[in-house]
Amino acid sequence: MHTPNSLPNPIDKGVVIFIHGFMGSPRQFDKLAESVHRTGFNTTAVLLPGHGGSPKEFSSGTMERWLEHVYAETGRFLGHDKIYLVGHSMGGLIAINTAVRYEGRVSGVFLIACPFKFRTFSAYSLSVRLKQVFYNKTNPMKAAYLTSSSVQLRPGIIRHSAKPALELKKLMKVTKDKLPDVRAPVTAVYSVSDELVSTDSLEILQTGLTKSNFKGLVLSDSLHAYYPLHEQTVIENQLAALCAT
Repeated sequence: MHTPNSLPNPIDKGVVIFIHGFMGSPRQFDKLAESVHRTGFNTTAVLLPGHGGSPKEFSSGTMERWLEHVYAETGRFLGHDKIYLVGHSMGGLIAINTAVRYEGRVSGVFLIACPFKFRTFSAYSLSVRLKQVFYNKTNPMKAAYLTSSSVQLRPGIIRHSAKPALELKKLMKVTKDKLPDVRAPVTAVYSVSDELVSTDSLEILQTGLTKSNFKGLVLSDSLHAYYPLHEQTVIENQLAALCAT
């Protein structure tokens, strides 16, 4: 089920909040949340408004609703000494805005495939999409994409996605303008094999984050929502390093 998911931890080193992306799901963070939970952190993975249901429900999603939802969720944890935000794709944009909203309370931001520029559609991008459709459900890549999508693939999905897509575009612009206001440490992970997000987004982050201690990393083999084991381990280690600061 695509529902919010929390793992309390009696050690209570702080809390790590996971924010999924466009059409994404809290489930896509299961492994990453378990890894950081083992180090002593409470974890929570949000479900953004409009997600987890039908295409019609998805069409109700707006930039303002997504942001306010995460602001409210983050506000619930202000009693913890440390708060870290982890965002995948659009969730990374929301994480950046949240770090600005709660300046001085957010201890670090971890971005995975945060989109400031999309990859030009190509034969490669098409091949990845076709694999998502035709591969068997037991294939690790296909399984990862099924897990990472919370919006039901029903008739009308393309039509109902048009309005949220415009909201995503608006969010990208708003977030780019806020980059100079981010003061929390930021780690960003991209992949040259990502079929959706261009690694040029990394340069935009490097240029805009003038007041943040920034670290960027580019992987070789990961897709937008699938990370082979050796690179999943790299992501886990990088997040652990950020949470140790």
